[in-house]
Amino acid sequence: MTESKKTLNELCEKGLEIKNLRGSTLDEKINSLIEHFDSVEKDEKVGISLDGFDKLLTELNQSLSKLNKEIKDQFELQDEYVLKAEFLLAYNIKPRDILDLITKSDLIFFIKENGIRQRGENILNILEHYKDVENLYLENYMNVGYRNLNLLKENGITVKESELGIKFEELTKVIFNGLGFDVDEKFKNQLNTNKDMIDILLNLGNNEVIIVECKTSKERGYNKFSTVSRQLKSYQNLALKNDLRIVKILLVAPEFSDDFVTDCEMDTEMNLSLVTALTLSNIFEAFKISKYQEFPHVLFRDILINEERILKALSK
Repeated sequence: MTESKKTLNELCEKGLEIKNLRGSTLDEKINSLIEHFDSVEKDEKVGISLDGFDKLLTELNQSLSKLNKEIKDQFELQDEYVLKAEFLLAYNIKPRDILDLITKSDLIFFIKENGIRQRGENILNILEHYKDVENLYLENYMNVGYRNLNLLKENGITVKESELGIKFEELTKVIFNGLGFDVDEKFKNQLNTNKDMIDILLNLGNNEVIIVECKTSKERGYNKFSTVSRQLKSYQNLALKNDLRIVKILLVAPEFSDDFVTDCEMDTEMNLSLVTALTLSNIFEAFKISKYQEFPHVLFRDILINEERILKALSK
């Protein structure tokens, strides 16, 4: 019995790096170990972004030449090359599942070779190194827009509810910047007043701009048209006073109610289009693999932006 306890303690502390396993008897310690792995299994979050996972797999393959075969054999996968994030996630194989299969000596070699922090738990240090926070947030763009703190937490993002509006705006800037637009913070700050604060200003040159407003909402469908229209009209007047031509005003939100879309259709004072967060995200992904260096803004011409039409245009 004493030998069994000693073996289990060594396994947990030295092999699995689980410190202070609960329980005084052997059975209690075994139950604690089972509970530990149950909690890991129930933890559905990937912990790092898709891009971060791919980068981790690429660099693991470069450092540990036999890893592809080992993972293929361990999970009985049929493909020749299996170290691809989307492929592994389709089988519910997450970053931690891969790292748990690598010997401690190989992990230490990998950590040293890739300049990863060495103090503390090896696997956590590796996951943190490849976390790629910006892409992780972009993958959760919809959850930020819907202010869904629970899903964000499940996906490895800890953020205060009071910060979600600003975070949604920041991510929208990242997307428009990725679409090739000039997200002109300096010009925007020159235009803004204490009363009128434009969220995002896309500078097209020749005194032409696109104004972008971002709205988060817990409700299933943004429906406050009267409030937001007054706000946008004041931004429009601000831009016109500064001799700017407003090519388009875009309102980005998780989704819009039918009444909101109808009210927008009836508005005659603004060149306003509505774009859902999901549509904008899908446009961004399609743009990355398109031939375009800059998104053709003329495609923003619907009242409620037609995602299918834009994706088709980008694929030509």
